[in-house]
Amino acid sequence: MPRPRVTAIDAVLDAAATHLALHGIAGTTVDDVAAAAGVSRATVYRYAGGQTEIVQAVIARESEHVLAMTATVISGAATAHEAISGAVSTALMAIGENPVLARLTSSELRETLPFITTNSQLLIAHAVASLSEALRSAPAVNVEDAAVEPAIEESTRFVLAHLTTPRSDGSRLTASDAGVRAALLIAPMLAV
Repeated sequence: MPRPRVTAIDAVLDAAATHLALHGIAGTTVDDVAAAAGVSRATVYRYAGGQTEIVQAVIARESEHVLAMTATVISGAATAHEAISGAVSTALMAIGENPVLARLTSSELRETLPFITTNSQLLIAHAVASLSEALRSAPAVNVEDAAVEPAIEESTRFVLAHLTTPRSDGSRLTASDAGVRAALLIAPMLAV
């Protein structure tokens, strides 16, 4: 069986993800990524761009696994409440288990904020497109079609807010409790 071909962009993003997980954004330069990938600096710029573009590409790539897990949970839900609760809690757990995303949303949060707040439009749009389709195709969930995208967008923003903003006492809800809270707030939007 032939091995899958590793492209230059794959090598660059693999190296960048590993370096970001170990050293964070401030500790990851284009030179670091090039050295780790075994390519020239020019190759990194050609295929991935500078540091900002590299971080965006790694976040997008690592988010694909989170979205796939979340879509699976939504597809198996029996109610809108279960779909939203499961989506939020699964996304938060998957982010916490991913070495890159966990680092970028905890100890690296100050550097990560622009990527998941002011510059998050593409990430949110992709999540909404992916997860809205999962909710619409969930056989057991009956929802108001026009409310699907707004509800998924609010759920996505809930996850991002949970990652970036602690509660007034400095703590954070567990992923499960955050899912329940999100469902109480968002699931009524989906009522038929």
